[in-house]
Amino acid sequence: MLTGGVCALLLATDIPALAATAFAALLSLVYELTQPLLAGIITQVPAAPEQAMGFNVCALFTGFGLRSLVFQALLPLGLSNSLVCFGVSAFLGATIAVRAFRTEVSPVQAPC
Repeated sequence: MLTGGVCALLLATDIPALAATAFAALLSLVYELTQPLLAGIITQVPAAPEQAMGFNVCALFTGFGLRSLVFQALLPLGLSNSLVCFGVSAFLGATIAVRAFRTEVSPVQAPC
């Protein structure tokens, strides 16, 4: 989330086209990397893994659709302002996630 927020904020600035392309690709990569991570987490649910995976898919697509609608609603403010809103919300999400999950540990600690 933090990397996505940085990319969105950088895209809101006046940067060269090549840099904008790189940041847009990185923003897309950040999104693509969250799906396998969430799938890995959700498959660790001990009871009813099929239902958990179904919920995972539903949450991913519902979240993607809702975020698209919110971003579309922000576009009349201008693309830069919309990207700033996206970047700030990503920073807030990352902050909340770090605070909420700071005590989480792996159930099996791998030897170094």
